[in-house]
Amino acid sequence: MKKFFLLVFLSLFASTTAVYAKPLATFSTNFNASNEARANNIKISSNSVNGTILEPGEIFSFNKAVGPTIESRGYQAAVIFVDGQEKKGFGGGVCQTSSTIYNAAQMAGLEITERHPHSKKVHYVGDNQDAATSYGVIDLKFKNTKNFPVKINSYVKGDGVHVEIVSLG
Repeated sequence: MKKFFLLVFLSLFASTTAVYAKPLATFSTNFNASNEARANNIKISSNSVNGTILEPGEIFSFNKAVGPTIESRGYQAAVIFVDGQEKKGFGGGVCQTSSTIYNAAQMAGLEITERHPHSKKVHYVGDNQDAATSYGVIDLKFKNTKNFPVKINSYVKGDGVHVEIVSLG
């Protein structure tokens, strides 16, 4: 009997002190999962961002969260854009992750402080919805302008990359 009351007390206490995540925005894009190198790069970059928590006033940097898109970190060569031309480069596809995050951040009402369009139209988002990145050169950055922490959930499922930004306050 004592065990039962202890369990009830602990469950009531846990439920009153837990932080509940309230979705602020979600955004998804699709990709060709059969393009294994590109899909790999999207998965790695998405996993690197997943679980990021931004405190009020903190700035998110895609490049800081993802790091260099180099072979020794598991990235593979896939199509990238350089001055409007398609070329092969390590990390091709990570801009789909950054573009998906960019759209979720905009929908959540976060302040975009740095964003660059691609030098060529991309197929996974509409005009002016892309966010090109290149480690050490151009970045996607935004500021948490809320008065509470927010969390970025980012994951790949099937042929889609999904981003959800939730309130932790």
